[in-house]
Amino acid sequence: MSDQKTERLINLTLALLASKRYLSKSEIFNTVAGYSGSSESMERMFERDKDELRNLGIQIEVKALDPLFDDEQGYLIASDTFQINTDDFTNDDLVLLNMAANLWSSSDLGEEAKTALLKIHSISGPINNDQIFAGSILDNQDAKILTGIFEAVDKQIELRFRYKGSIRQVKPYGLFTQNGFWYLVAQDDGTVKQFKLIRIQGDFTLLSKNNSFLKPKDFNLRSFIENSSRAEEATAEIMVRKNQALSLRNQFSVTEIDEDWDLMKINFNSQEEMIERVLWYLDSIKVLSPNDLRNEILNRLKELADG
Repeated sequence: MSDQKTERLINLTLALLASKRYLSKSEIFNTVAGYSGSSESMERMFERDKDELRNLGIQIEVKALDPLFDDEQGYLIASDTFQINTDDFTNDDLVLLNMAANLWSSSDLGEEAKTALLKIHSISGPINNDQIFAGSILDNQDAKILTGIFEAVDKQIELRFRYKGSIRQVKPYGLFTQNGFWYLVAQDDGTVKQFKLIRIQGDFTLLSKNNSFLKPKDFNLRSFIENSSRAEEATAEIMVRKNQALSLRNQFSVTEIDEDWDLMKINFNSQEEMIERVLWYLDSIKVLSPNDLRNEILNRLKELADG
């Protein structure tokens, strides 16, 4: 399933869950991000999406909007048929469930995993994710890297890998997840740093025998994470186009600006992750501040436009 289709299915599910009344097709096409093109193409897209959701076990109710005529139908997902209650899970629970479902999606449980992923995303919005933001672990190179680094941390084995174009040789101290991503905390050239696992380029090498180094007695992984988060935390002010970016709207509060735009404030710890999040929504979002975030996004868009 493509990223674009996944996002559209999530948006459609959110819209049909959030509505208190049956929505017509025209209302869906006007409010759910992802539907574009001619009327005929949007009709075909909606019918395929409706079938896909039903195949995933999601019950879409259909009802005539006018009791005297059957030609105008409305659509709704009753929340009591969706089975997952958002109050039953913390955000950490949802991240772990999301990671597990991503892992299962490449196994024989693929269809069941897709259903679980869609339900998880739809009760909370993507957990800072879609395929880019998900804490995704596929049963391939991703799993190999994660399990190998787990072993290196547990057995205190030095690692070598390419990261952001440079070869790094590190002493691994710990692993943690944040916003759906896995991070390695390790000593690199005398400094303790964090490395995002999906940024590791290619394979990695275990360099030494077990217990080849000692982790400092005063090192505390939780304290390192908290200090790093405080040091990096910033707030982005963004404008969000009306009826767009439904998954973001489900996570963050908005203030109305005018008939076309709303204002949203998002706290973030990683500028790179925030850039990826904004670029996902393209022209549905405009960044007002901070200036360095706005300028970097404009530079990325210019690079894409220039090929």
